[in-house]
Amino acid sequence: MGRKSIADKRRTQIIQAFYRCVVGQGAAGASIRKIAHEAGVLPSTLHHYFKGRDEIIEEAVVYFTDLIFEGFAEKINAHYDAGVRLSKGIEFIFSKGMINAEYTGFFLECCVAARHNDRIKDTIASLFARFRAAIMDHLNGMDGFACLNDRQKQMCASMIVALHEGIELQWFADSDAVSLEDALDTTRALIRFFIETPIGKT
Repeated sequence: MGRKSIADKRRTQIIQAFYRCVVGQGAAGASIRKIAHEAGVLPSTLHHYFKGRDEIIEEAVVYFTDLIFEGFAEKINAHYDAGVRLSKGIEFIFSKGMINAEYTGFFLECCVAARHNDRIKDTIASLFARFRAAIMDHLNGMDGFACLNDRQKQMCASMIVALHEGIELQWFADSDAVSLEDALDTTRALIRFFIETPIGKT
């Protein structure tokens, strides 16, 4: 039990060091030696916990996704009214808790790494699947969404993810050109439209 706890702490320490290296120097600059130095361990210690840099990337994506989902749950679980929960959930996905220069830059670097590594690509795909599932679970509390069929629910969730990711990318490229507040208001309006006017009934 104690050994596992120490190992988990060490892996987290290395993942956080990798994150800081990527944020500061980009993924290309986050060598094993630099990650080890940032974590305050020897490169051989790093190799003891991870097979290589790609495995660190995979686990880092999962680690920071977990942090985001914890923040999301904390934001909405304090509320019981379905409408309030919906509003708070949409607020969160356009907040600095999900869209900020560090997180966005880090995930973009991980997406680039996924181009040439199927395991990292699968990890990114799992992240998006988890995002879609959370949105569907969140919206199921609304009567209009609950009456949609599974295909319509999936497409609605996919569109919300696409809105979020597209706005995030545009904001990252030029934060003055895209307003997260306006994106939030527009997304709220679109969700209300989908809920009140089921897909295929327009």
